[in-house]
Amino acid sequence: MNKQPIDLRDLLIKIKEKKELEATLMLEFDCRLEVEDPTMLIKVINYAINYVKEMSETPMQMSLNATNRGYSMSFTIATEKEAFPPLNQKVAEALKQYNGTIALDGEPGKYVQMSLSFQN
Repeated sequence: MNKQPIDLRDLLIKIKEKKELEATLMLEFDCRLEVEDPTMLIKVINYAINYVKEMSETPMQMSLNATNRGYSMSFTIATEKEAFPPLNQKVAEALKQYNGTIALDGEPGKYVQMSLSFQN
């Protein structure tokens, strides 16, 4: 199958609209990822959004940045929860086909942030 460019900015906007998320967007232009099949990528992004959204009812912050090595997107939300559930290890495995990684960060009782990074 041939690789096709996926515009990550457009993808995040479409997901936000489809999910009717209350979120602040900070998205750079021209962030395109070459993929054969975007299906699993969309599932991983939805997983990250759902994980973070379960931590609070407050609006989420979604960001997309170009780096010298690729692209990074993060999903951040304020939370009062003191414990973060473990990540599903299948997600990290699924990201490998996109040269991607997943990371969870935050401060219990204050905020949680899920980051996805993609190498060129």
